[in-house]
Amino acid sequence: MFAFILILMMIIIGSSTVSKPNEFNKNYISRDGTAAIKGIFVILIVLSHAKGYFVNDMSGFFDKAYLNVQNHLGQMVVAMFLFYSGYGIMEQIKKRESAYIKSIATKRFPNLLLNYDIAVVFYIILALCLGTKLTLQKIVFSLTAWDGVGNSSWYIFVTLCLYILTMLSFSFIKLFKNKALYIINIVILTALSVGLVFALIKVGKESWWWNTALLFPLGFWFSYFRETIEKIVMKNDITYLLTAALVTALYIFTKQLSLGGTRWYFLFGFMFVAAVVLLTMKVEIKSNLLNWFGDHIFSVYILQRIPMIIMDRFGLSHSHRYLFLILTFAITCAMAEIYDVLYGKLSSKIWKPKKA
Repeated sequence: MFAFILILMMIIIGSSTVSKPNEFNKNYISRDGTAAIKGIFVILIVLSHAKGYFVNDMSGFFDKAYLNVQNHLGQMVVAMFLFYSGYGIMEQIKKRESAYIKSIATKRFPNLLLNYDIAVVFYIILALCLGTKLTLQKIVFSLTAWDGVGNSSWYIFVTLCLYILTMLSFSFIKLFKNKALYIINIVILTALSVGLVFALIKVGKESWWWNTALLFPLGFWFSYFRETIEKIVMKNDITYLLTAALVTALYIFTKQLSLGGTRWYFLFGFMFVAAVVLLTMKVEIKSNLLNWFGDHIFSVYILQRIPMIIMDRFGLSHSHRYLFLILTFAITCAMAEIYDVLYGKLSSKIWKPKKA
């Protein structure tokens, strides 16, 4: 599997541009500027999930090399999605204020849930076709993302919860005429997010359900202090390198701490995000392939297991691992493209822009 990592690295290196001395990538945190970064991590997620189908067969040298990479990254493959999502929402709140908070309840939340539920129906049909018995409770829970029927669900559930917490935290935004007071809303969101983490721990959910959740409010904090951070870090190469050296040291330190327990994993997550943000301040990645994956995150994430499940049932995951991976990517990409076009038409009809 390490061959796929090498191919991905070659694509990244071949499409990267390093800024000139004392110059920086001003596009590093924009929607277009983050597409390739998100594309990289969604590819890594597919590889990680595919590995689960032949983990017992990974004893080769290059397989172990891949496992080392995956073990180092762990849940950080979703870190930037949560961070960028939090940042983007806070940017919209600063522009549209209460109107955007309302749109989370009327569009963003129900749109994500509907999008997810339609995909879950495909998994239910697939399970029934393969003879898998499903209880009514499991089906109902899967439609709320609390459980799954072969699909990945935890990320959607946590995201939906974070949307609700955002609405609660900014529900009294009109009281704060001064945008500087948004910090109160962000503090409340952070506190509620911590509460969500403890709630998930209390009900016995696995660590991956909650150990990256705080990266979402981190995006809000970055949005709030972005201009100040940029003035310091992007002043010149000296301040940039000093910041990079500090983040690198903290990255290594927190990574070692995280090996001793999940409570330190949050700090490692903060440093991981900081490292990626710093890197993209100086290096811009422009790749049509990576951008495509970055623009189809949801559909690739939610549909990838359908071809995996089918091919695994026919034994392809054990007899021809590389063919399994290649077909997984090919079929998932085709499904994602079709799915996003069709759902886009449905979504536009349901949430049709109001006439002026």
